[in-house]
Formats: sequence, C-alpha cells, structure tokens
Amino acid sequence: MSQAPLSPARRRRTLLVLCAALGAALLLAVLVGPDEVGLGVLHEPELLRLRVARVLLAAVVGAGLAATGSALQATLNNPLADPYVLGVSGGAAMGGALAVALGAGAAGLGLHAAAAVGAFGATALLAWFLARDRGGRAETPLLVGVSLNAFSWALVSLVRATVSASKTQTLSVWLVGSIGYPSPRDLAIAAVVTAVGVALLVWRAGDLTLLRAGEDEARRLGVDVARVRLVIYGAASLLVGVAVSTSGVIGFLGLIAPHAVRLTISRDERLALPAAALVGAAALVAFDALARGSFALFDSEIPTGALCAVIGAPLFALGLWRKVVGAGGQP
Repeated sequence: MSQAPLSPARRRRTLLVLCAALGAALLLAVLVGPDEVGLGVLHEPELLRLRVARVLLAAVVGAGLAATGSALQATLNNPLADPYVLGVSGGAAMGGALAVALGAGAAGLGLHAAAAVGAFGATALLAWFLARDRGGRAETPLLVGVSLNAFSWALVSLVRATVSASKTQTLSVWLVGSIGYPSPRDLAIAAVVTAVGVALLVWRAGDLTLLRAGEDEARRLGVDVARVRLVIYGAASLLVGVAVSTSGVIGFLGLIAPHAVRLTISRDERLALPAAALVGAAALVAFDALARGSFALFDSEIPTGALCAVIGAPLFALGLWRKVVGAGGQP
C-alpha cells in the first residue's frame, strides 16, 4: 500500500477512513472512566461536558504532536526526529515553568505564549547547530536534543525548588504529561492554534517529500529550503507550545504515529503528514482512555504521558539501534 502512486482520489479516500476511525475513537472514549460514571456520564450533562472536553483536547494535542514529528523527520531527513527527543518539548516546558513561577496560572494566554516562546527558542538553537554541522551527521540533532533536555529539566527543577507548594503541585502534574479537563477557552485556543499549525505543515507537505531526497536535490527541483524550514520550525514551535501548555510534556507520540503511517499507508508527506495527525489524535485519545480506565484498577489515574513513554521509549531505542548498528549488524 505504501508504494502505490498517490492520487487525489486515494488521498481523499484514505483521509476519510482515518477521520471515521478517529470519530469512532472519540465516541468510545467518552464512555471510558471510573465505573460509577463510565456509562452514567450520558445521563449527567456536566460530566458529559467535562468528558467530551477532555477527549477533544486529547485529539487536538495528539494531532499537533504527530504532525510536528512527521514534519521534523522529513525536514531533518532523520527518522528519529521527535519534538520530545529533539528538546523542543523541553524548551516549551522551561518557558511554561518560568511563566508559572512568575505568576501565570495553570492555564491561560500567558502560559500558552511562554511555552510557545520556549519551544521556539529550543527550535532556533537546534537549527543554529544544524546549520553549522557541514557534515550533516544524523547524530547531531539527537545530541543537541539531549543537551537541550538536560538544561531544560535542570532549570525546571530549580524553579520547582523555589516556588510555593501550590505552584510545585501545578508543575508536577503538568510536567508529567496528563490530559486534564480544559476550560472552553483553553480548548478553543488549543484547537485554533493546532488547526493553524497543522495547516501550515500540510501546505508545505509537497516540499517536505522532496527534502527527503536531500537538500541539493530539493533545491534543484525548485524548493526554497530556507523558507520551508522557517515555516516548519515556526509551526512546530506553535504546536508543541500549545500542546505542552495544555497537557504537559507527552513524549514519543511524534515518533510513533508518523512511522506507523509511513509503514502502512504512504511515505508521500502530502498524505503521510495529515494521516499522521489523524492517527496521532486517535492514539492519544486511546492512551488517555486507558489512563482513565486505570482508575478502576489502581484507585488512581496513570498519567497519559507515562503510558506514551512506556510504549514509545522502547520503540525509540529499537529505531536508534537499527540506525546506529544497521540492518546488517555492522557499525
């Protein structure tokens, strides 16, 4: 299926199927929760409103992270690129933590803006290092990501040690990565920013496909590489910033969803990128439903970010092993 030529009809058909699958996941996820309110939520308007808002937020955040991962992998021509691995999520967390320390609440425009600025700063630093790596080594973005994450988490730890107990609790819940119950305003902000960001990435999807063949080949075919990267980095910063500010740091989803799409659907970014957004949305909705369902077993809710990491970290390690060692086992 992944090798079939991409036609407009096939693209529409595939995306319609994925939209239907996402719709089914959303409907099922609304029913998942603690035993006493799982099915009863349909008869409690306020509970239903809260549950729907949470499920929609999971879809919005999942779509943004997956689309960002797909775009970064194509832009950097690196299958291990992911906003969490590259330190972009860490930069957003750093910006958000500083905003909380300075008086911002657990939500609101100030926190969204601070997280987006932090994500943009991390992305700009990553781009600066990559521009000076003339050899184009695959390990460079990963090493930069390790450094950015180490610095970000160290600064966040310092912030947590100096703020009040209430702010420490806010940061603890936020940084572990958990889908909460957003206000209508925060859900609207996240949805609008994510829609704009994903639209920008899809707009450049054709250029991203050409970039996979290498910068020189893309330039020969008429791609303005610098302009494309500027759009991708800007959109990625917006998407990661709003995802982190609303749901904390959720890692590896931007790695898993794009690879699943390329393995099963298409490698052409004109289809792979929007498909990854839909798959990422459905996946995070499912992860969050599992997190809510865990309440019945443990009398507490497992953070959604932890579930993503439990599945995503081994897959990342496998991908890193295959890239470093190679399919033939030779370094």
